[in-house]
Amino acid sequence: MQLNESVQRTLGRSVNPFTEKHSKVIDKLELILEKGIPDHTMSELATKLKVSLRTLYEIAPSKEHLIRMTVNRILVRLGKNALDAVEGINSPIEKLEKYLEQANQAVGPKFKVYLQSLGNNDKSKKMIDYHEDYITSYTKELLDRAIVKKEIKKIDTQAFALLLGGIGREFAKEENIDKLSDSPEKSANSITKIILNGIRIDN
Repeated sequence: MQLNESVQRTLGRSVNPFTEKHSKVIDKLELILEKGIPDHTMSELATKLKVSLRTLYEIAPSKEHLIRMTVNRILVRLGKNALDAVEGINSPIEKLEKYLEQANQAVGPKFKVYLQSLGNNDKSKKMIDYHEDYITSYTKELLDRAIVKKEIKKIDTQAFALLLGGIGREFAKEENIDKLSDSPEKSANSITKIILNGIRIDN
């Protein structure tokens, strides 16, 4: 899956040709990222990936950029899978519930390792914000449709979209994880269901 130009700029990467060879390297890096690579240098990564150091620098100018690109691609794929999962659902509110359930996988146990490898810096935050903004925008769109179809009460759809789009990320914060009785993913899905049930119109 190629990165579009706007996402590449969000990642802080120049818009250079991304070849099939590069894509296969990122595929391999995804598998390595599952175990975390916080202390690896670009040279050590090249050895693990069985490619030249030059190839890695063709893809990204630093380890941080490389990891950010890889995590971004994982999130893009998750987002596409979420959209595919709701394609055949006609009800906006039912579509939204299923979509958010899929999107909340981004705060599941597997993604915790990805995000730890990603690190906490401005460019990584912008990349995560980019994906959260998309979820929020799509959530608002579905809430607006649900009001038109009289599936939910008249609410401030922007406020609810911001809340629903950010629940998983809030629960996944280190200072909050230990306070939860369940995983961030399951907790986010539980709260989402309660919120959506609360605004439904009983037919």
